[in-house]
Order: sequence, then C-alpha cells, then structure tokens
Amino acid sequence: MGDAPLSKKGSSSATQREIEVKLPIADPSLLRRELCSMGFKVVAPRFHELNLVLDTPGKDLARRNRLLRLRRGGDRITLTTKAPPPAGQDQAGYKVRREIEVAVSDFDAALAILETSGFEVVFVYEKFREILQNGGVAVMLDETPVGNFMEIEGEPDAIDSLAAQLGFQRQDYITANYRSLYHLHGGTGDMRFSRLPDEHSRD
Repeated sequence: MGDAPLSKKGSSSATQREIEVKLPIADPSLLRRELCSMGFKVVAPRFHELNLVLDTPGKDLARRNRLLRLRRGGDRITLTTKAPPPAGQDQAGYKVRREIEVAVSDFDAALAILETSGFEVVFVYEKFREILQNGGVAVMLDETPVGNFMEIEGEPDAIDSLAAQLGFQRQDYITANYRSLYHLHGGTGDMRFSRLPDEHSRD
C-alpha cells in the first residue's frame, strides 16, 4: 500500500501513505486469538512503547497538522514525521497521513539533537502494543492508560472487511490520535501508566 509495504515496521526507513482506524476493544488476548484463527500472524509480540511528541516552542507543527515523534518500542527506536496526505488522497472516515519513518540507534542522542535544533517535548505517552499482519493488513493491539484499542492499517476496503468480520461497523471507527483521546477522557499532562501492567506477553 502507498509508497512502501506494511513490512516497513521492521525496516530501517520508509515513506508511505498510512491509512488506519482505531476501534475500542475489551480483551486484547481474546482478539489476538481470534485474529490468529483468521490467518493473522504475530510479527511483533507484546512490548512496551514510549513516545515523545516534539514541537517548536510556538507549536508550529501542531498548527500545520504535522507530527514529529521519537519512539522507543521494545528494542527498536524510530523517528517519525507525519503530515496530511497530498491533495486528493484523503479518505473520508479514515485517518490518512503521509508518514516518513527512520530507525535510529540512540534514543538519548536523537532527543538531544532534536532539542538543540529548537524542538521540545510537548507530550509523552506510553502503551503496550502487539502487531499482527495478514497480507496487506496490519493490526496493532494497544493497551493504554485510557483503555484498549485495536488499530487496523491497510486499504479502506480491507479495513472495512476485517472490521465487519470482527463485529464492528463504520460508525465505530475512531480517527483521533492518542493525545486527543487522552484529553477527551479528561487527561492532563502526559499519558503515562500510574503502574505498569505485566510486561510479559499475555497468553
């Protein structure tokens, strides 16, 4: 899909058009088993993820609907920028972004480079994530301080098909990011766990 395959989650760098939706879920373990029975494979077992969102002191990126994020997920560190898609490539009802992502080797050094370049951390959020894939569709099972969510990433028809098979309808789709969801739940400051859940993979 887009400019790069979904396997970009394991590559050193990639650019692509990202199309996804979020759906609220009750039990990630139960859903994982259901997805595996449908042919999905776990490509990244459950891991802890720490995300730093950066912006200029004047919030220039947010005003232009851009994102700059430094992420440490398991043993992988990535620097990502996201922007609105080119004109005519949006999809109503789905979250569509143009994404450029690169792997970096040193989290603290990358943060220092960004901060000395004029950026500052404006929001921190964490979650536990597990990634499954089947062909051109990726599913992320996320446990967050504001609940559990499934992200489905792929082409719109594939998203709709999988969501319907799992009992969801299009009106269930969420296109907000985790920062917005946190604020909708009344959160202030950073979205952190008050006490980390069990870091071991669930059954």
